[in-house]
Amino acid sequence: MARKITVLGAGMVGSAMAADMQRFGFDVTLADARPQALERAKAKWGVRTTQADLGTAASVKKLVAKSDLVLGALSSAIGLQTLKAVIEAKKPYVDISFMAEDAWELDAFAKKHGACAIVDCGVAPGVSNLLCGHAVEQLDECTNLEIYVGGLPADRRWPYQYKAGFAPSDVIEEYTRPARIVEHGKVVVKEALSEPELMDFPGLGTLEAFNTDGLRSLAYTLKVPFMKERTLRYPGHIELMRVLRHTGLFSKDEITVGGAKVRPLDVTSALLFPKWTFEDGEADITVMRIIADGRKGKKSVRMVWDLVDRMDPQTGLRSMSRTTGYAATSVATLVANGKFTKPGVHPPELLAKEKGFVDAFLAEYAKRGIQVIASQTEPPK
Repeated sequence: MARKITVLGAGMVGSAMAADMQRFGFDVTLADARPQALERAKAKWGVRTTQADLGTAASVKKLVAKSDLVLGALSSAIGLQTLKAVIEAKKPYVDISFMAEDAWELDAFAKKHGACAIVDCGVAPGVSNLLCGHAVEQLDECTNLEIYVGGLPADRRWPYQYKAGFAPSDVIEEYTRPARIVEHGKVVVKEALSEPELMDFPGLGTLEAFNTDGLRSLAYTLKVPFMKERTLRYPGHIELMRVLRHTGLFSKDEITVGGAKVRPLDVTSALLFPKWTFEDGEADITVMRIIADGRKGKKSVRMVWDLVDRMDPQTGLRSMSRTTGYAATSVATLVANGKFTKPGVHPPELLAKEKGFVDAFLAEYAKRGIQVIASQTEPPK
């Protein structure tokens, strides 16, 4: 059983991951290059910390050399190089980095080194992938998968009715990056913020959903003819973001203003991000719904999983940190206990092929106060 854990990254999510693994009896070290972040985590959670340069492969390999298992909560910009370094160190790895590169290009490399790496292991991608994979395993035929997910402020405020639970720059990327979805078994590209629809959620009211580029590995690992991922916001947010985008305020192309060259995106970010930052103690909500349509025997069925989580007032942890970080620690606990050890680079949906893994994960998630409610109905006519 793996007991010695290193967590890479002492941001809000990484610190929560370290504290959670320590709470469940693991010997944890939290690493970061920033002394202030380490001091904050140590004061709040009492975890052991170490200052280290995580921007180089050599430093990462040296740091994790004596670890039994590694968790990653680093910037997406260094996600791939960190993944490769941990694989070279031959350590099991559970990572939440939303890296732009294709992590699965290192699958053969990981198998060669005998390392088990699970990537995209947050709430979405992450839990969403695992449940989609589970649906495919449970149904005799799965014909449609839909993922709806969003992080929202508990208190709606004009004009944005939104605040960012993760890097605002990544949020704007959702509003500009073309969305890849699957229709009739083929990957097709839709405009970001397109095809808005309204959905009702008990206890929350009506939210609006729009296409985003969140299927990632699901578009290629699961043979389902229709799949899409959509982001949830309070009504009105989509139209406002479309206006800003149409105006050119999200453009990365330089323009000249008063003799100075600027990128509109940089100006927008400087003005917008402070207004999208959660205040201390400000509560948030994470909401996710997974819909799977298909057939069991001769009967058409619809399987649904709902997650609604709120900020924990006792720990002060926002919901996005909890649902993301605890997804990784729940999987890491199962890996540490030998429930999944296959060498290679694995997206979460492939773990659903392991008998009992999804139920074991949901039990671990529930221990951490996060409930996923499953239901089954007939699909709409």
